[in-house]
Amino acid sequence: MKKLITLFLFATLAASVGWAADITVSKTINEIVSANGYTVSSGSDVTCYTSFSLDENITISTTGGPNCGSFWGTTTKDWRLYQNKNGNVIVSAPTDYILKSVTFTFSVSNNGTLLNNNGGALTSNESVSITGNSVTFTVGNTGTATNGQVRITAISVTYSSASSVTVEAPTLTDEFTFWPVMNDPASAEVTITPAAGNTVRYTTNGSTPSRTNGTEITAATTITISGTTTVKAISYVGNQTSSVVSKTYTLGQTVTGISAFKNLASGTTARLYLPDANNARTLYVNGNDAFIRDNTGAICIYNVTTNPPLEYNQHIAGWIIGTYTTFNGMPEFTASSATNSCYLVIAKPVMEHDVEPVDIDADSYDSHYADWVTFSDLEVTATSNNTATATDINGNEFSIYNKYTPEGYQQPYVGAIVDVTGIAAPYNNSQELFPINQNDFYPLVYVVDAQRGFVSPSASISNAQVRLKRNLPSQDWSLLTVPFEIEGFEGDVLEYTGVTLGQVGAYEMNGVTYPIQGGVMHFEDYYGNLHPGTPYLVRPYTSQQEMTLSGVELKSDPVGSVTFSLAAPQNAPGINLMANETPAYVGDYTLVGTYSPKTLPKDESTVKLIDDNTLSWTSLLDNTEVNGTEAYITIPEGAGVKLDLGGNEVVTAINNIRLDGNSPQETVIYNILGIRLDRPLGELPPGVYIVNGKKIVKR
Repeated sequence: MKKLITLFLFATLAASVGWAADITVSKTINEIVSANGYTVSSGSDVTCYTSFSLDENITISTTGGPNCGSFWGTTTKDWRLYQNKNGNVIVSAPTDYILKSVTFTFSVSNNGTLLNNNGGALTSNESVSITGNSVTFTVGNTGTATNGQVRITAISVTYSSASSVTVEAPTLTDEFTFWPVMNDPASAEVTITPAAGNTVRYTTNGSTPSRTNGTEITAATTITISGTTTVKAISYVGNQTSSVVSKTYTLGQTVTGISAFKNLASGTTARLYLPDANNARTLYVNGNDAFIRDNTGAICIYNVTTNPPLEYNQHIAGWIIGTYTTFNGMPEFTASSATNSCYLVIAKPVMEHDVEPVDIDADSYDSHYADWVTFSDLEVTATSNNTATATDINGNEFSIYNKYTPEGYQQPYVGAIVDVTGIAAPYNNSQELFPINQNDFYPLVYVVDAQRGFVSPSASISNAQVRLKRNLPSQDWSLLTVPFEIEGFEGDVLEYTGVTLGQVGAYEMNGVTYPIQGGVMHFEDYYGNLHPGTPYLVRPYTSQQEMTLSGVELKSDPVGSVTFSLAAPQNAPGINLMANETPAYVGDYTLVGTYSPKTLPKDESTVKLIDDNTLSWTSLLDNTEVNGTEAYITIPEGAGVKLDLGGNEVVTAINNIRLDGNSPQETVIYNILGIRLDRPLGELPPGVYIVNGKKIVKR
């Protein structure tokens, strides 16, 4: 039975490590003596031989003292070993060889024994299987003998070269990265599997395993790790070992908040933790792109499936594993093999306000990649296919790329000033915006700015949203002209309905008050829509800095005006005109609209409505600028004028019609109508004039 077990074990080992061709050396003691020229005793004179060679690789030796192991006999010689002299017999080979088996042949007069490495007594010609390059046998006795004697007549050893032996390395679970589940401590399992019949030692402390270092296993074993761990393992058969297998299992990184995730190196897979306090919200979803923002930043969630699906305005908390990447500069959270959205809590907001775009400028653009933003007051400089190029007031350039084709978006025209609401999307180091339509925020708003030039579109634009930037105080009347129709203006509106001759002012001389005649421009209450290009007088119920109107038509028509004429000949009561003289107040009285800021000429045919609801010739003003979306008045040269507001209120006539006491003491001449004259008195025809406040009759 023992031999069958030995043979089975030997066959198994040979199959698992892939032995090369074995070498067997068998020699009788006669052959050993002859080959080595030893002296053989035949009586009491004993020569001790403690070591001899079986061949160039195999050495036989003993561990005893003097008189230990001698060759005896005359014809058939043997090697005699004594229990009290020798103790052990060692069969060894160099370290680069492996012993396979050893067989001893004993003399019939043997009265001792050799004990094998399992403690059993060897019988003659019994083959003992060996592992390693050395084996030790112990000399013992049999029966009642007090000094056992072993007589060996032949020795056979089978061995092979160690360099031809391949020991199969163990296998380890493939390397992976793991994360804690929820708030539990992190843990993962790694399985170490030896090849059949091999012994394995492994380490987890960074040291290198060997035949004497590490934890020993002989069957597949699963271990649990709790952090980043390098597992090293080695197989061995006897003195022969495999290569060291080393694999590292990494505890994945966890970051809190979107900003921290965006600070990772591109290609890093990490667990993104979104505490409820971070108020992470879904901004916009289009196909595989979903944009979310928390109180630290925003990111594009790309190609990640969630349950429920992501949609606008959701509140997101919990954690999800993914890889940080950038695509043309866009920061993205992309799905990886470890991505599982089951630990995300996705819910509609209960108490929070709807998420809205953030107003930004060029200085803050870089900190809002992937965010839903509004960029205001961009001037369109070029268009091409789905892209428009625009600049802000400081010359910073942006691209407006219609990637998501939102409802209501129209390619803006060159010269337009626009607000863009969309995703801040850096593209190859340029600043780009993807317009989106979300929660009644228009992707594109046309801006009509009283302080900036307005360029009309080449063709009218329907269903547009327009933002009018214009200060309209509630306590004053303002002239208003816009390139679109306003329905239901919240305030008082007057329209210009005609002009008649009337008193536009008065002057006093020598205790007598004289009327000043001129054109009275009549304005009546108006209750309809404000038509594009038509100037109106308006007074809102509440002061307005700007207003936004949706669904309007931005007209391509130029700005308009309203003209009524005061026909000649007319004569103001009590005023006698010189023969053949036409009254100066006869002619056109026009209300002229403006879309863009304009510098008016300094003369006495252009009149401006100023802040205190008074009128003035531009010749008497330092500031002759009129803002866009306003209007001004043109009259006959030097004529007087006043505004009749619905028969109830009157805008004061030209307030500088009389000489101001603070004015320089120069010759200022008015005619009897109160019209200031530029020519000196000597060049004027005969008549009545007011010179520096005094009535003078020139004959």
